[in-house]
Amino acid sequence: MPRRKRSLHAAASSFATAWRCIQPALAAVGALVVVGMATAPTADAKSPGSRYCFHGFCHRVGTLAQTDTLVGWRGQVIASYYDSCRLDRLNPCGLTSSGAVFRPDLPDNAASPLLPDGTVILAYNPKTGDASVLRITNAGPYSGKRKLDVSRAAAEKLGFRKQGVAPLVIIVLQSPNKTEASYVRKRVYPKVPGYLGSFDTVDLAREAAEERFDVREDSDLLTADANAAIETGSSGEAFVPRPQLAVSPSLARELVMLRTPPRPVNRGVRLVQGPRLVNRDSFTTGPSPVEADTTMYFGSGLQRYLLVQDAPDAND
Repeated sequence: MPRRKRSLHAAASSFATAWRCIQPALAAVGALVVVGMATAPTADAKSPGSRYCFHGFCHRVGTLAQTDTLVGWRGQVIASYYDSCRLDRLNPCGLTSSGAVFRPDLPDNAASPLLPDGTVILAYNPKTGDASVLRITNAGPYSGKRKLDVSRAAAEKLGFRKQGVAPLVIIVLQSPNKTEASYVRKRVYPKVPGYLGSFDTVDLAREAAEERFDVREDSDLLTADANAAIETGSSGEAFVPRPQLAVSPSLARELVMLRTPPRPVNRGVRLVQGPRLVNRDSFTTGPSPVEADTTMYFGSGLQRYLLVQDAPDAND
């Protein structure tokens, strides 16, 4: 039986009827997608004072005023290192949280979930004595108890690349201003010294860091948070800084602050004076006459002393 052909007008009417039926369903699906996008959790930017989360690990970044209180303090953190995204599966490709391009081949940059971007620190390995000046340019790490992620080159210079993780002593050399702590795409920070060398104590490493890194003056460190913390004195003529805590309590829970400097690096036994060289003849011969006389005199004197003490009293 031959198939009946439908007219173009009838086909158009059928399509219009079907579209009217499915249009409410498509609208409902679209509304659900929009609502889902609005309610989906978003990652906060790493700005001072904000809560930053990644892979279920959350940290609160210190404010600029809190970071100012850490300048000069010694803290101990568990550090790891991260590499290029082509080699490190945990490192997403792209720019860093500060906007600077990540350079794993330079020993002058690191990531921190607590310190704002732009912060300059001294990282010291108390086991090897190696020290580097690093600038915080990224967020992380977000795994376990680690609070610092240095570049691959920095881990190599600090002597713990093979181990992967190591406790490091850090000192905040310079806190950032508001501009340095904010995100700027493909930004370029001023250079920091990077690897300094090996030192017996962290104090020597700090002296070397201060010689090679020019710390800004106090007048250049004033930020919006610092200006808000300044009050006018009772006389109205001078500005008196408001008293603040030595270390922020929120950061003190995350950082292990060291009240005393770490022990000096143990570089093995050091001889104050080397061994005395002698020839075979002097070694095989006996003691010199002076030494022999001294020995005999000491023995005879000791014998006489014992005999005198043991001798009976003549009056008995």
